[in-house]
Amino acid sequence: MLCAAALVAAVCAVLAAGSFDRLGQGGYTPGNTEAERVEQLVSRRFTVPDGDLVLLIDTPLTTDDISSRTAGAALTQRVAGLDGVRRAASYWTAGDPTLRSRDGRSALIIAELRGSESDRVRTAARIVPRLTTGQGALTVSATGAAWMRAEAVEQSHEDLLRAELLAAPLVMLLLISVYGTLVATLVPMTIGLLAMVGALAVLRVLSTFTEVSAFAVNITTALGFGLACDYGLFIVARYREGVAAGLPSTEAVAEATRTAGRTVVFSAAIVALAFSGLMTLPQPFLTHLAWAGIVVVTLSAVAALCVVPALLAVLGPHLDRGDVWRWLRRSSMGASAESLAWRRIGTVVARRPALFGGACCTLLVMMALPFGHARFGLVDERTLPSTASAYTTADRVHAAFTSPPDRRLTVVLTRAADDASVADYARRLSRLPGVTDVRSPAGVFRAGTLVARPSAAASAAYRGQDATLLTVTAPQVPGSAAAVHLVADIRAVPAPAPRLVGGLAVLGADTVDAMADALPLAALITLTGMFVLLLIFTRSLLLPVKAIVVGLLSLTASFGTMVLIFQEDRAGWLVGDFTSTGQLDTSIPPLLFCIAFGLSVDYELLLLSRIKEDYIAHGDNRAAVVFGVAHTGRLVTAAASVVAASVGTLVVSGVTSLKVLGFGLALAVLVDATIVRGVLVPAVMCLAGRANWWVPRRFTEKQRGRTAVRPDQVTQSPGQITRIRATVGHDLEIPPFGGVHPGVRAAVSKDGTDPGVLE
Repeated sequence: MLCAAALVAAVCAVLAAGSFDRLGQGGYTPGNTEAERVEQLVSRRFTVPDGDLVLLIDTPLTTDDISSRTAGAALTQRVAGLDGVRRAASYWTAGDPTLRSRDGRSALIIAELRGSESDRVRTAARIVPRLTTGQGALTVSATGAAWMRAEAVEQSHEDLLRAELLAAPLVMLLLISVYGTLVATLVPMTIGLLAMVGALAVLRVLSTFTEVSAFAVNITTALGFGLACDYGLFIVARYREGVAAGLPSTEAVAEATRTAGRTVVFSAAIVALAFSGLMTLPQPFLTHLAWAGIVVVTLSAVAALCVVPALLAVLGPHLDRGDVWRWLRRSSMGASAESLAWRRIGTVVARRPALFGGACCTLLVMMALPFGHARFGLVDERTLPSTASAYTTADRVHAAFTSPPDRRLTVVLTRAADDASVADYARRLSRLPGVTDVRSPAGVFRAGTLVARPSAAASAAYRGQDATLLTVTAPQVPGSAAAVHLVADIRAVPAPAPRLVGGLAVLGADTVDAMADALPLAALITLTGMFVLLLIFTRSLLLPVKAIVVGLLSLTASFGTMVLIFQEDRAGWLVGDFTSTGQLDTSIPPLLFCIAFGLSVDYELLLLSRIKEDYIAHGDNRAAVVFGVAHTGRLVTAAASVVAASVGTLVVSGVTSLKVLGFGLALAVLVDATIVRGVLVPAVMCLAGRANWWVPRRFTEKQRGRTAVRPDQVTQSPGQITRIRATVGHDLEIPPFGGVHPGVRAAVSKDGTDPGVLE
């Protein structure tokens, strides 16, 4: 098995080597919004170029001196002739005064690129370095959506290397602090590295069938590494318990794989189910990421279930050698899974569950309050570091030009209209609050007044095949509340013909609306699927509902903190340098919800499995809760710390969206593993009492039956557990209780989690 794993790892490493070049850079908008239809119409029917790439040209004197005009026109023609460029226009070729700066020393070249969004990003990455150097007296810098995406992809590649260099040693230190030995640490670390290499290989394979976002690399490798380490941690912990109970190493491996393995399988299924909810959302980027996440989670579980037992078979006898913490405790950490500190916490909570449960709920609700005024939109150049070319150039364009390309709204009349109707429509649009001016075939209108008549060339550019183009200039930042109100006002003005409205502000508003429409279905699929899986795992009706409600409360608290830091720009020093845009990326909340909620339920499974195991042994709910907290508190905290360290390294990213995701995931996991699993869940379970384990009678009747047991089917294990090979198709273990009615014995299946009654 180890040789096969090494061979698979080598193949994955070869595949991963070419993964970056094949990944896409698009899919961040739905693809079928009104703004995107406008973009397609303008590209087909008009000669006005779309601003995929914006070049800022600084001249030595003024834009109108002879040398600058000649050089600027020549550069414009050169840009238009480059491979991948559909058309280009500038102040010198189109004569549009809005392409000239207020001081007359700078001008813009607007280039429309060919192909899909990913094609346009690749074109920008190829041509911008050539255009920004060697232009003689002209100084050229670039911005625009395509170049912004290209710089973001390049930044994410650098961030990936930096994050993994930080995560690997940090996770190793955390595991050493838990296990105390380097040998024990190597087992989950090996699985984590296998999962990370496998994740890159999976993305490489997926990219041959569909477009996979380049940012998926950062997210899936960090998540795969953290989850695989967690799964390895679960199995190793149960192995050490088995050895401490007196089982031979081989039997301890089998027992650990059987018990912790079931938890790993259900955990992977729940995280994969959480990812599947992303497939119903309108942004293709999230769909691609969902497929990648499902495959990576599955790969992590398979690696844990296949490779960890093989590693334990080889390294098991040496697992506790060189324990650096032995002098701090009476015995090796492997001798007992119980944490005295967590037992004390569980005992205190069990004595006053209402007090501690209420305090936790109050704290989480207070943390969640800022999420009530969260605002969402699309990312722009401000998601990059402030030193990035696209960022600094966009800042200069916004400051120096009266009508920056990204602040324009486009209105297309899809049927022909006469000049008088178009002029009246443009005049009414120009009267709207917040509109600077409106340009149309009938001229330029400002505050309801015609201020400039168009040239013949300009008038022709605004008329297409049975369609008319108008551009509305407004200073509002796309995504802001003012921009959203302006879009609504423009759509409310009666038009002389069927019309469509486009532009970045419209695209952002339409994307938010499309996401809001799709979220209920995504949430329904995710929550329903999780309820069913938890019902199967726990055989209880209350526990799945409790897990979902508590998980939602915990996650909303993390969302509220994100809004406070990234939207409101409070305590930003916690995450390093970034530019607050006053809104969050629309893709972050659903992505964070699916991953963090899946991990939350993951730790819930681990806790519930141990509580249930002890409850079945003696029937005391409160004692079982304390037992579960004591035996999983340290393990859950360690597992959460590993995931937080793995995904939390995204905080060092220069791309704000990745920084938000890394911080949000790390915070959600740590809050869930400490406040929620350590205090809130035990408090709720103590208050619920025996209701935790109630299921309808009809559900339990299927598990009841009479089983004939022969003496040769009964064995006694070293742990004083009676094991019966029953005719129901699986082994039943009868824990040793005193005073059990001789006719009916409570039984539990071999994995310690499937309740039944043996009559």
